[in-house]
Amino acid sequence: MPVERLRRLAFAALSVFVFGLALWAMHRTVGQLDMAAVGAAARSHSGWTLAGAMAFALASYGVLCGFDGLGLRYIGRRLPVLSVVQISFVSHAISHNAGFAFLSGGSVRLRMYRVFGLGGAEVATVMAFAGLSFALGVAALASAAFILEAGRIAPLLRLPPASVAWVGWAVAGGLALYLLWTAIARRRLAIGAWVLAPPGLALAVGQVVVASLDLVLVAAALHLLLPIGPATPSFLAFIGIYVVSTVAGTISHVPGGLGVFEGALLLLLPGLPAEALLAALVIFRVCYNLVPLILAAGLLAVFELRRRRPPAWVAPLAAPAAGILGFVGATVALLAGAAAPPVQAPSWLAEPAHLLAAAAAAVLLLASWGVATGGRAGWRTALAATCCGLAASLGRGPDWIATAAFALPALGLLAAAPLLRADQPPRPPPWGWIGAGASVVAAATWIGWLSGTAPWHLLDFTPGDLAARAMRGNAVALAALLAAGLARQLRAARG
Repeated sequence: MPVERLRRLAFAALSVFVFGLALWAMHRTVGQLDMAAVGAAARSHSGWTLAGAMAFALASYGVLCGFDGLGLRYIGRRLPVLSVVQISFVSHAISHNAGFAFLSGGSVRLRMYRVFGLGGAEVATVMAFAGLSFALGVAALASAAFILEAGRIAPLLRLPPASVAWVGWAVAGGLALYLLWTAIARRRLAIGAWVLAPPGLALAVGQVVVASLDLVLVAAALHLLLPIGPATPSFLAFIGIYVVSTVAGTISHVPGGLGVFEGALLLLLPGLPAEALLAALVIFRVCYNLVPLILAAGLLAVFELRRRRPPAWVAPLAAPAAGILGFVGATVALLAGAAAPPVQAPSWLAEPAHLLAAAAAAVLLLASWGVATGGRAGWRTALAATCCGLAASLGRGPDWIATAAFALPALGLLAAAPLLRADQPPRPPPWGWIGAGASVVAAATWIGWLSGTAPWHLLDFTPGDLAARAMRGNAVALAALLAAGLARQLRAARG
């Protein structure tokens, strides 16, 4: 097996392993979770609270446009402001759901900025500058929280307060050195293969301010949803906890940090009721991940449905947006089926319908890669999977959550169809994408275990045993992923 292929396989396996560790940590933390209590906690939030969380989340996306603006200024390129805002919003909505594994395989920004004449090296510089800005924001907020709230953060991190404060001062010192370097340096800084030209103090301060404001807004959205009680941390202390959890999710390379971010917060906030905290995290994911992704897909669809020539940057975005929307929809369908399969349909209809819905979701997970790369073959497979999933979701309940999870990707696929390339040959999903799908199935299986269902319940066909039915659906989805991995390996061996 070539070294590069082996590296990608190992990378995918590592992502699944990290995700499994996160699930294990969450299971050790929450034990037997009462899903009814999670639903009750989610419904207990007022409309004003939900609106506030949504406003903070969307405001953070507005601030994220500054990442692209600063990066373009750093390389000396000027683009129309409205185009930069639109590109930044759509690309961040996609990347926040796909994770860095997708970006490493083919940057969404690379496809968009090439429309404006930027070369690959320039786009890579903008992306690296944005990543550096994020790291500077993390450093600024973590140092402030660790220094000012060391006494409150230390018990959560299980460290002495003095150690937490020293970490804060060390990070602050590193940040100060960077700002000093940008103010006085005139030569490029070479670190291995990376070469960084000093951006100047004004641009460096802009990096810190923009990234810090983004993280503060996102943390505010989640903090607003936390249950109120004696164990609820102050906002400044929570910023430190949020930053640690975000970094854990980022370095895991799991799409969107799903599971790793939640597991870190459950471990770092043991004093909060697990059901209420998990409900807050689910709502936060909807506000920060799902809604912006739907808005991004809608933005692309509007340009297409206006029957005019869409802006040049829309075409490169259509395929990735539709692909990620399909992956997210399949994820929601699998998790919803594992959490609460509907009971309205008779058993003879609900059982095959549930298995068909799970198989359709697994196929959609895999076919979304073909859509994201702009292939017609993947598009046809994904559309067929959404249609089967829609029929199965309506037949087994109806299950309105799963129905919406299949319907929205179907609309996105139809809107993106005119912008896909008919000559794109079929491409099997890479191991990283298959690993992400396996992580989704693992999460669905974990939800079943929380209900007390074990693998040996697969053959329990007692009428009304919804947990056993959910476990069989997860088994079907896992079988589809394993078949895809085996087919990919056989194709690689022949080719």
